[in-house]
Amino acid sequence: MHPSETELALYAGRELGWWARSRLRRHLRRCGTCRGQVQEFLRWRTLLRDLHDMPPGVNWERLAAEMRANIRVGLAAGECVRPLRGERAGWRPAALALPVLVLLLAGWLLQVWHPPLRRAAGWRGAVVAATASGVELRQGGAVLTLLHPHASDVGRFASGDGVRVRYVDAETGLVMISHVYAQ
Repeated sequence: MHPSETELALYAGRELGWWARSRLRRHLRRCGTCRGQVQEFLRWRTLLRDLHDMPPGVNWERLAAEMRANIRVGLAAGECVRPLRGERAGWRPAALALPVLVLLLAGWLLQVWHPPLRRAAGWRGAVVAATASGVELRQGGAVLTLLHPHASDVGRFASGDGVRVRYVDAETGLVMISHVYAQ
């Protein structure tokens, strides 16, 4: 595989690094076509140098070395100024995550924490019953009824925990399940 014209031009101008220059030198020993292109680049370089009046006594090799050194210094300075990819993101992600964390913590506490129930003064016990019209809570002389006026009774279940009643709504056909607990 032949090197690119750019590599050949850099070789002719002695501007390649040590490793690339030695690799290209081995190729040029075997390839007459690439050797001819390098000779053409050298001829054009000499021709251009002769066309322009160059100041006498200028060490062009030293100037080229200084220019390369200045370019390297500039690239190194640019690396110092440019932010690193692994750099910390700052306080913004933490500020955005904090309210979400507080909300999750509050939700978890509300799920886990059960405040103690206090019985009302004069509490004598409540009776929960399922009727055809709804679920009734009776205590003393007061009655609280959960009514389903347009529903037909499907089933009533009572247990030690409370009463569960299932109704079918006559208009929508949906099943409504009421589960009432009393302590």
